[in-house]
Amino acid sequence: MSIIDLKSALELNKISQGAVFINDLPIVRSGKKSDFMIGTFFCRDQEAEFRIWEPAIFQTVLDNGPGIYDAEVIGNSYNDKEYLTVRSIAPTLNPELEKSSFLKSIPPIMLEANLRRVQERLTSLGVSDKCWKLIDQVVNDPCLEGRFQVEGAAIRYHDNVIGGLKHHTTKMLNILAAVLENSPQLKVSADLLCFAISVHDIGKVFEYDNLEVADYWYSSHRVRGVEYLCRFKDRIVNDYSEEFYRQTQAVIAGHHGEYGDRPTTVAAAIIHYIDTLESQTTRLIQELEACHDGRIYDRDWGFLEGLRLGEK
Repeated sequence: MSIIDLKSALELNKISQGAVFINDLPIVRSGKKSDFMIGTFFCRDQEAEFRIWEPAIFQTVLDNGPGIYDAEVIGNSYNDKEYLTVRSIAPTLNPELEKSSFLKSIPPIMLEANLRRVQERLTSLGVSDKCWKLIDQVVNDPCLEGRFQVEGAAIRYHDNVIGGLKHHTTKMLNILAAVLENSPQLKVSADLLCFAISVHDIGKVFEYDNLEVADYWYSSHRVRGVEYLCRFKDRIVNDYSEEFYRQTQAVIAGHHGEYGDRPTTVAAAIIHYIDTLESQTTRLIQELEACHDGRIYDRDWGFLEGLRLGEK
């Protein structure tokens, strides 16, 4: 079954069949005749309230919890409020569907195009082909199962979408390009800075799982990132030096600045500032896009007046 287009399915009396995703356990309420269930289906930028009137049908959801289901629904409304009535529902039989299929995401073609552009820009500023090959090996190692391209950069706050980790990292590389242009003294260290940015958050593929915390989340992405890098120590030392390897470890450990282990190298401090600028700018934009009155609340500074957004 294909994924149900929720917006289209809400059309009054329209019957739709396909896959749906329940992210949070629905609630059961008492009705005049019997209990009924109210919940929400999610699919990327769409969501739709659903109701299941028959306990024999919604028991399946209670038994299996949040997840992907195959369902038959019909568009309905009450007091001008649209919702879907679920006529049948069962755990999906489609092995190709994953939670990430339903979550808001950045198109892979966009991620790849953005990365290619910044690679060209950084190559012109001194980043070597040797560095790009090393980055490719580390972030695309088969043991990661493509998680670097899929996971979010955070569960909340910034780039908390499928593909957000790669998007956040690419934007940091764009800022690095501006830094190298403004500070040519750093170009001799272009490979180190580029590689360290590319892997600074690699541990998030272990800390998160489809925008939720993973098992052993308490061993942070900084710890897991340093641990993962050990797999490539010989390659890094042979291509560059042990200093290059240890400097990269220091960046992974110290890029959170005052919110984690303090930076112990200049590279870690620079990348901390790049990380902070990118993540906080993205956070502010996301909050501004979601607000309704043109201003947002910041925990450090209180209410901030908005800024015009849009593309020219």
